[in-house]
This record gives sequence, C-alpha cells and structure tokens, in this order.
Amino acid sequence: MKFLKLPIILGALLLVPNILEADGHKGEGMKDYAPSNVKTAEKWTKAFYTDKTRAQRMVSKYMADDGYNYPGRFIGFGFTYNPDSDERVVDTVIPDSPASKILQPGDKFTSVNGVPATKENWDNGKLSFGGKPGETVNLVILRDGKEIPASFQRGLVDPKYSKSDVLDNISQADADNWGAMEYKIIEVAENTDNNVVYVWSWHKSMNNLFDVEFEENIVTRFRFNDDGKIVALGNLSEQELVQSQLGFTVSRN
Repeated sequence: MKFLKLPIILGALLLVPNILEADGHKGEGMKDYAPSNVKTAEKWTKAFYTDKTRAQRMVSKYMADDGYNYPGRFIGFGFTYNPDSDERVVDTVIPDSPASKILQPGDKFTSVNGVPATKENWDNGKLSFGGKPGETVNLVILRDGKEIPASFQRGLVDPKYSKSDVLDNISQADADNWGAMEYKIIEVAENTDNNVVYVWSWHKSMNNLFDVEFEENIVTRFRFNDDGKIVALGNLSEQELVQSQLGFTVSRN
C-alpha cells in the first residue's frame, strides 16, 4: 500500500449540475447548438483527451498570446522535471515558489534526504518530495559540474503557465502515451456576460508510472477575450479520488 501524506484530508469534489448555472447550457442528449466560444471549449477538451498534435494546434490557434493556464494550487516546491528521463533534472521553476529560491533549470538531483536520486528510487517510492507544509527536505544538486548541498521547505505553490509554457510542456510529452482511454463531455455552460464557458467532462486514463487505470470528473473554466481567444484556463478535478485509485492513502501526522 502506498501512503500519500497531506496536511488535511480533502473531501472529494462533488460535481453536480447546479454548479454550472449560466446563460447558456447544454447537457447530454440536448440539441447540438453551440455559440462560437462553446464550440472552441468543446474542441479544446476533445483535443487534449485524444491527440497531442491536435492539442498543440488548439493552443496555437485559440490561446491568446497573453493567456495563462492556472492548473491549481498545491503544497510542494514548485519545479518540474521529465519523469521519463533516467536522470532527475529540473526543467522549469515556478516563480515565487519555495524552489525558486534554490533551484535553477538544468540542476540535476543527486540525492534527496540521503536517498540517491535515481529513476529506480523515484519509481519505487523510496525517493519522494511529498510531505507536510513547512517540512524541510535536504538535497544535493549538480550544477556546472559541482555538487551543491541545499535545503528548502514545502509551501504553497500557485502556478500559472503562459502560452509558450503550455506549448513547451506539450512538445515534451510522449505522443504514444497521450490522451484518455475513454472520455465524455457531460455538460457545457456559458456565461455570456463574462465570456466564460464551463465544460464538465469525465475520463478514464492509464497512469504509466504505476501501470494503473483511473477515472475522474473535471470541470474546466475557459475565459475568452472579445476576439474569441482563451485568456484564462483552470480546472477543478477529483485528485483525492485519483490518488486513492493509484493506491495512495491520504493521512495526517
């Protein structure tokens, strides 16, 4: 059994139709009429569930140059790496995160809390960055050929990604492992006064790290400018449910 320790036990996200009250509304079985922004939001959702190339095209065409993706806040450090690589090298660092004071893109982890930073140790769970807010992690990084000891504490990370960041993240993804095994769009709603569209979707996918299937509901909020381009994008998802399906237990010390 895997254990995922979080500061509090999070309640499952309850996705019910009344959270999608708006000026325009379309659910399962309803007539397939959709204003332009609604069509864009639906096409975007389908693309990200099905095909890497289609997802790249949607971002290039429909995301505003000054648009941002807000994937959601979390407790952690605020850096990304390529999980498919044999080495643990920092790809990006989120501004104003705990990691931004310590790490730089290109830094390679050699150990974390005394555990060698190998892909094997990462995959088998011996090496982990999970833990409580404020908890210190000691690490050694390799930078410019020199090993540097460092430490930082977990804290609140509030990421946002620009259009170029999103395209870069997609370009690094494995096309063969892209997309969901199954998906459906359950409900769509539009608030025309604020140029906002909500898409409630469901998907079943494979976690390639643990080779385990999981499913979840997601509500995606799209905000458009007057030119029909996406300027803000954010999701609400069932992360506790996903972690449970992967075999993690959420607990508090």
